[in-house]
Amino acid sequence: MPNHDLSHDREGVTFFGTLSAAVTHDMKNFLAIINENAGLLGDLAARARNGHFPMDPQKAALISEKIRKQVNRADEMIKQFNRFSHSMDHAQETVDMEEMVHLVAGLAERIIRHHEVFLTVTPAPVPCRIQGHRFDLLHLIFRAFEITCEILDKTPEDTQKQVTVSFGSDPLVPEICFMCDTGTASGWDTLFDDPKDRALLDRVNMHMKKAATGSGFCLCKTCKTQ
Repeated sequence: MPNHDLSHDREGVTFFGTLSAAVTHDMKNFLAIINENAGLLGDLAARARNGHFPMDPQKAALISEKIRKQVNRADEMIKQFNRFSHSMDHAQETVDMEEMVHLVAGLAERIIRHHEVFLTVTPAPVPCRIQGHRFDLLHLIFRAFEITCEILDKTPEDTQKQVTVSFGSDPLVPEICFMCDTGTASGWDTLFDDPKDRALLDRVNMHMKKAATGSGFCLCKTCKTQ
């Protein structure tokens, strides 16, 4: 197997492992909260059973709602991770990039939150669909989030790190833009300069262009799609 393919495989495994670690960490937190609240319900039941205190229905309902909320969060994350895992099974196909952005943002929420970045994804004005391999496109979007967070880490501590992801208005030229409210961060001149990032862009037949105004960049398809 060529070295390029081996490098591609290693990068893909690293990407999969990074998101898997973030997801399992969040799942562990969900389970800890569920366990804690289940214990509180058990304490209420034990006190009522022993005749020490009557069961407080409002308190029991509040605890139950907290458990239900965490179960729903865990269920949604499992569904997202299942979709992500099966992306490796897909051959080249038409991929909805708006859907992929939301999927990566959901799975990488803990990573983005760790960088203290506030993320907003605006609805696409027109369909943003690209022909490509789903897993590689997810990897590219994740790298875009990672690079943006790394640049914003260089901003002053009291600066709010707000990132807005938007989509182009021409369905024949799909485009995803990552824009930051702050213009004080440096590093925009070396975006995707790493050979691994350039190789990833080449695999999905996309290129990066710096934003004409403000701080940010866009990922664009280089040829028109049907």
